[in-house]
Amino acid sequence: MTDTTTQHQDAPLGADWELNHVGLMVTNRDAVLSHFQKLGVGVSVGPQPLLPHEDGEGSLMFYRTLEGDPVTNTYPTGGAHNFRDGECQIGNCQLEVYPMRPGPGIFISEYLDAKGPGINHICFNTADLEAETEMLLAKDCPLTFDARVNGRTVENYLDTRNHGDVMISLRPPATPWEKAWKANNEAHPLVRDWSFLGLGIAVADVDASVAYYEGLGFQADGDAAEDTALGIRRRAVRVGPLSFEFAEALADGSICADSLALRGDGVSDLGFAVADLAAEETRLEAQGARVLRRSEDGRTLYMDTREEGNIMLRLVQQ
Repeated sequence: MTDTTTQHQDAPLGADWELNHVGLMVTNRDAVLSHFQKLGVGVSVGPQPLLPHEDGEGSLMFYRTLEGDPVTNTYPTGGAHNFRDGECQIGNCQLEVYPMRPGPGIFISEYLDAKGPGINHICFNTADLEAETEMLLAKDCPLTFDARVNGRTVENYLDTRNHGDVMISLRPPATPWEKAWKANNEAHPLVRDWSFLGLGIAVADVDASVAYYEGLGFQADGDAAEDTALGIRRRAVRVGPLSFEFAEALADGSICADSLALRGDGVSDLGFAVADLAAEETRLEAQGARVLRRSEDGRTLYMDTREEGNIMLRLVQQ
């Protein structure tokens, strides 16, 4: 008999995770959705299906401040869905665009007040949600948000902000309903055939960031490398099916210098593999996006899409 427990322990954390969405917190949802669609980057596909149509009791725990002060509210579940998020389909990446008002009351609002719009979490589906949540709790990653229906978690956020200022969110496996909804979005004729690579994360210390994620159970992906054209030193970690590419600035003119100066550690770009980099560059420039920088080998291109959302677009030739 195969010892699945041993297999799970030997595999890096997240080995069987599937991407659900990337969470972008903003003040003006419609402006962000319109911005990406006008540039030809993504397509607005409406709010996502999240909570099941299940009568009973829901509970929502969240930090009231960036550093804690948790509160739990309960409410009856079931009935019509009424979500405030907007979803932007960018290649095979679902970008959750969630509007909040900066200020006190909940940690997301304080995040917006302190750093402005930006990506503060990335969500994965996992078959081992409870066990993997406990693993991260044991490694000093407390829950900052925990939504439940009849005692079962439908989504949580774990505090992995120590390096990179981004939280990992977990959900149970996607339902057939969710999978059909996502497949329909990806089939939209205006959605580009881009493959999501992961997050580019600007940090003060690349090696400390990689060591932190290795300590959580994730696996480093390759050695450190410098790119003088981009002005960065970078290293990556595999998180689920994606790469967290950490980059530190080598000079004031680094591609991540503005992000670090404006927001400190944090997600600076969304990375995608494309079949024809030159063609995508021409198309995006015609739509109004500006080329920021190319890598030394010419295979990576950064486009300026920061006007709404504070996020650059990184395109990599397949």
